[in-house]
Amino acid sequence: MKNKIAIILTLQFIITVFVFSGCGESTASSNSSKLTYCAYYEDAICDIIKRYNKYCTKHYDESYQIEIVEFESQEEMKLKMSTEIMAGEGPDIFSLSQKLPFEKLTDSKTIADVNELISEFSYDIGIDNCDSKIMDAGVIDGKRYFIPLFYSPDVFITTEETLNKYNLTSSEFSFKALSEKLSKNKKEYSLFGSADDNIAFFYSFLDQYIDFNSGNTEFNSDKFSEDLDSIYSLIKNDTTDENVYYFLYENINNGASILYKEMPAFSIIVKTYSCLKYLGSTPVFVNNYNMDDDSISASIDVGIAVNDNCKNKEKLLPFIKYCLSCDVQKNMSEECMYLPVNSDAMEKCIDSIDEAIDFGDLIVSDKEKAIVETAQSAAIRDYKYIINNITKCNLYGFNYLSDTYFNSSVISDIVDKYLNGDISKEKFIRQLSAATEIYLTE
Repeated sequence: MKNKIAIILTLQFIITVFVFSGCGESTASSNSSKLTYCAYYEDAICDIIKRYNKYCTKHYDESYQIEIVEFESQEEMKLKMSTEIMAGEGPDIFSLSQKLPFEKLTDSKTIADVNELISEFSYDIGIDNCDSKIMDAGVIDGKRYFIPLFYSPDVFITTEETLNKYNLTSSEFSFKALSEKLSKNKKEYSLFGSADDNIAFFYSFLDQYIDFNSGNTEFNSDKFSEDLDSIYSLIKNDTTDENVYYFLYENINNGASILYKEMPAFSIIVKTYSCLKYLGSTPVFVNNYNMDDDSISASIDVGIAVNDNCKNKEKLLPFIKYCLSCDVQKNMSEECMYLPVNSDAMEKCIDSIDEAIDFGDLIVSDKEKAIVETAQSAAIRDYKYIINNITKCNLYGFNYLSDTYFNSSVISDIVDKYLNGDISKEKFIRQLSAATEIYLTE
C-alpha cells in the first residue's frame, strides 16, 4: 500500500512540475520592485491588498504596492505556483486558503520565518497587540511561519430544546452521546443542515489525530477507533436534503438541524442568539469534536505566509503590520464576519454590536425588546467565555478543511471510499495511516 501511494504522489509531482511548467502567466510582478500575490477570485487577501495599495500612495510610494496576479481557475494557479516554488521562485505572499502543501513548504524553507525578518529589519509589526493563543498557531519549532489575521472558535450553536428531543443537555453533550441517542431514536435527522458541513466535520475530526509539526499520528489509538464509530454513524445516517433550508427552529424554516455552524463575528452570533431567544428557544454553544474532551479550540479563517525567496523582503513587514492594525482588523472583521486577532479591534467590535444589529420590525413591544436585550447580554457573555478559554488554535478553518492540500490531494479518495461504504473501517485506518506517514516523511 505504501509503495502504491508513493507512486501516486510521485506522479502528481512529475505532472505538476514538468507537464504544466509552461502553462499560465508568471507569478512574478510586471514591476520587479513590487510584491506579488496570486488569486483566481477576489478573496479576503485581495480586498486587503487593494486597501493597502491606496494606503501606500499616502504613506510609502508605489513600489510598496502589491500586484495581484490573476488566474482563470484554482487548478491553473496551483500548478503554476507549484512549478515556480520548486524552482525557488513563486509569489511573495501566500494565503492559507491556497491549496499548497504548507507543512512541506516549511520543511523546505520556502516559507520565511517572520521573526527573522523582524530581527533583520528591526521592524515592529504589532504582534504584541494580538491574541497570543491565536498567533501561536503560526509558530512551528520557534519559527513564525504563518501570520493569522482572522479566526473562528470551533463551536456550533444549538438549543436546549433541540438537545432535549434526544434526551441530552448542553452540559452533558458529546458527539458520542449524540450518536448513541440518534441510533436509538431511529428518526431522520440533519446534523448541520449541509452535506458539505458533514464532510468538513469529518475532516476536523481527523485533524485532531495528526500533529503536522512532530509528524506523529494517533490513528491506531483505541480512542480514535472508538470515536470514529460515533462520527461515522452520525454522518452515515444523516438524511440532509440539499434542496431544503435548515436552521435551529423548524417552525420558521423548511427543516430543523441539530447543530448550526454560524459565521464567527460577534454581531452575527448575537443576532442569531437573540433571534432564537425571541422565538422561544434557549440557544447554547457546544464545542466541535476535540480529542481532549474539555478543551476549546479555534481555527484560522484568514492567514498569510511569505516567500523566503522574496527579493524585496523589506517591503513584506509594512504589509503585515497593516494587516494586523486595529482599523483594518475591525473593518475587515465587520465586512467578512470573522473575528480579528487584534485585541483592540476585538473590543471595538464588541462595543459596536448595538449599532451593527438592526431587528427592524421584529421588536414591537417593551417585553419583546427586553427579551432580545437579555439574549444579547447572554450571547456576549457566553461567547466571551469561549474566546477567553481557547486552549489551542488550528491552522485551517472549518469551512476550508476539505480543500487543504493534504485533505484534498492525499487522503480525499480514502475518505470518500470509507464514507461511501466502499472500504471497511480497518482498511480505512490502514490506508489513512500509510498515506499520512508518507506525506509527513517523504
